[in-house]
Amino acid sequence: MSTSDNHGPNASEEEELNSSHKTNYGVINERTDGNSDTTEEIDTYFKATVPVPDTSSYSFSWRKLWAFTGPGFLMSIAYLDPGNIQSDLQSGTIAQYKLLWVLMWSTVLGLLMQRLAARLGVVTGLHLAELCYKRYHKVPRLLLWIMVEIAIIGSDMQEVIGTAISLFLLSNRVIPLWAG
Repeated sequence: MSTSDNHGPNASEEEELNSSHKTNYGVINERTDGNSDTTEEIDTYFKATVPVPDTSSYSFSWRKLWAFTGPGFLMSIAYLDPGNIQSDLQSGTIAQYKLLWVLMWSTVLGLLMQRLAARLGVVTGLHLAELCYKRYHKVPRLLLWIMVEIAIIGSDMQEVIGTAISLFLLSNRVIPLWAG
């Protein structure tokens, strides 16, 4: 501080103080090996925004509620699909209440993973696949992609087989299982 000014540092001292105490927190999607290509710009869907109606009053608005709950509504539909309900009912008839803890923990862990992915998206502006693309090299990205595809096939398999069986039964065995 200067001796002539007792109210604080002058402009040059303040600039020096600010430049020396800037905290660099780093970037979450930057590679640590130094091979980061910062010139590459990825066009993301986060650039598009959802129009939220601006209401000057504090009264309840269905339009505003729907604008904020759209993604949550879609996620709840994904968790409550017919195949999931059918598998829950079948396991409930066989095991009764013995597997209720599995349902509880799978719901809690699914909610936790969705929340973490949503927070990551809000902070970085990128979704999980874009972050993996920017952060990992080609081989780990391919392995992650293969694992995700296997998980999708495994979760959809019960629905495809269930649809084939239901069409077979509802058509009085006119539509064969392979065509369903």
